[in-house]
Amino acid sequence: MMEMTGTIKKYYGALTLLCVLTGLLFPQFSVFSGYTPLLLALLVFSLVIEHSLEDFGRIIHHPQFLGLVSVSNFLLYPVLGFIFIKTFNFSGDIVSGIILLSFAPSPVVAALWTELSGGDGTPALSAALTSMLLSVAVYPAVLYLMGVASLSVAFRVFELLVFTVFLPAVAALILRLEEERFIPARKNLNFLSAILGLVIIVVAVAHMSGSVRSGGVMEIVLMVSVMLLAGFTYGFILGRLMGHDGAAYVYTAGMRDGVIPVGVALTYFSPAAALPATILLVVMPVFTGIVYYKA
Repeated sequence: MMEMTGTIKKYYGALTLLCVLTGLLFPQFSVFSGYTPLLLALLVFSLVIEHSLEDFGRIIHHPQFLGLVSVSNFLLYPVLGFIFIKTFNFSGDIVSGIILLSFAPSPVVAALWTELSGGDGTPALSAALTSMLLSVAVYPAVLYLMGVASLSVAFRVFELLVFTVFLPAVAALILRLEEERFIPARKNLNFLSAILGLVIIVVAVAHMSGSVRSGGVMEIVLMVSVMLLAGFTYGFILGRLMGHDGAAYVYTAGMRDGVIPVGVALTYFSPAAALPATILLVVMPVFTGIVYYKA
């Protein structure tokens, strides 16, 4: 099992692109889109359980890292999102999708790419988990305050994120207290975390290709590409300035979580609202692969 997990992680970039192609060619996989929240919950749980409580405690000693990479979450991406909304005059559920994507947290998979590039994945995972937990409150608040969702829908989004992000993370941390008893199962969970992200990409892309026929796709591709380029550039500059954990800065500041906005969009909005985040899942592997092979 460990050999299979290592192989998946080693070729994760190529496998991601293969999953994108699979989703485009077989839109029938969209029937599993209703299970996106469950897949997200399992992904968060399986990734958190791989690390010890001491690992997460290390972020306390690096508050500067957390603060600097959070700028891309709460300033850089939202500003770029609003600029593109005004530039291309997006409207309707596409605007909702852009807002969901703009305030998306750093993905936990950033830790995987950090480790693949020879960096320390613990700060990246700690920052991503902190960002994801903050999104439990930030997402519904932003949607409500910007008039995208009613108070009742915002509360249901909050409930969704509690059950798919907060509770799985807490459960994983509690189980870590029983580390010795739980170690035999960790091999299977490592394998689970390696493939869940790939499964989610297939389902999201299949749903997009089978359900969305509206225009503006190229504009959204351009928007997502500019966002990622800005995020990776910001992370690269941070890594150079700080002189350590360069890979962690690059991936945590540059990568965005596409699964949370896809899960929220497919649960409470139309397929069009999931389009920006789904395109992110398609485009991000290209940027990540380029950064990885040059890291």
